[in-house]
Amino acid sequence: MNIRHEWLGLYLFETIEKAQQIATEWLWTYNHERPNTGIGGIKSAQKLQLAA
Repeated sequence: MNIRHEWLGLYLFETIEKAQQIATEWLWTYNHERPNTGIGGIKSAQKLQLAA
C-alpha cells in the first residue's frame, strides 16, 4: 500500500496547510503506531530506538 491509497486519495484539500497537517499526522502514525511487517512487525520508531 502506498501513500496515495492510505490517505491522499481520501481527501479534497482546500489549502496546502491542511494537506501538510494531514501528511504530518499520517507520518507520525505510520512511524509510531503502525506495525511494520517488513521489519518483524514492530513499529518503525521502535526499530530506530533499538539501533541507537
